[in-house]
Amino acid sequence: MIVDDHPLFREGLSVALQRESDLAIVGDVGTAVEALALANRTRLDLAIIDIIMPATSGLSLCSELYASHPGCKVLVLSAIDEPELIADMLRAHACGYAHKGQPIAEILRAIREVLGGLRYIPPHVPRAAIEAALADTSEHPIARLTPREREVFELLIRGRSNDEIATALVISVRTAETHRQRVTKKLSLHSVVQMQRLSAQYGGLA
Repeated sequence: MIVDDHPLFREGLSVALQRESDLAIVGDVGTAVEALALANRTRLDLAIIDIIMPATSGLSLCSELYASHPGCKVLVLSAIDEPELIADMLRAHACGYAHKGQPIAEILRAIREVLGGLRYIPPHVPRAAIEAALADTSEHPIARLTPREREVFELLIRGRSNDEIATALVISVRTAETHRQRVTKKLSLHSVVQMQRLSAQYGGLA
């Protein structure tokens, strides 16, 4: 299963994978809700998921898939390559993490390694940095946020407006504003620039 909110990307990846005789695409969907519905009615060996999606993030989806369908392995396929975020996804029971900028041959390798029970990490991301993030038991400031607030934070540091956040997460603008206020209060930050600096300081999203 391919889970990504960009139809063109899903279609392109589906076409590439359909050329492989040992792989079969069960379906491609654009939201976590659709992904869980598909997983509930179809046996899946692997889910290829993005991180930033409408309503529910890939982080939450990864955890939910593991809880409800532990036999379905997860390979994260994202344009983000920050070690801290990769560590977060591995903690959420992802089995591998590939980057959208990699050649299709390398993404196919990632798929087969994960299906074979191995952990895949992009060669250009230092494994030591990921292991250090996994071993770090100190509280990350962003850990104070609820899952929904974390999703709002991820959109804020990308410069999204309240209207854009509301659209991406399928919530009202007023609700988006409320979440934004809670994020700034919990982190004691008052601007997007400060949030971006915090993210960079702790190796999170940027």
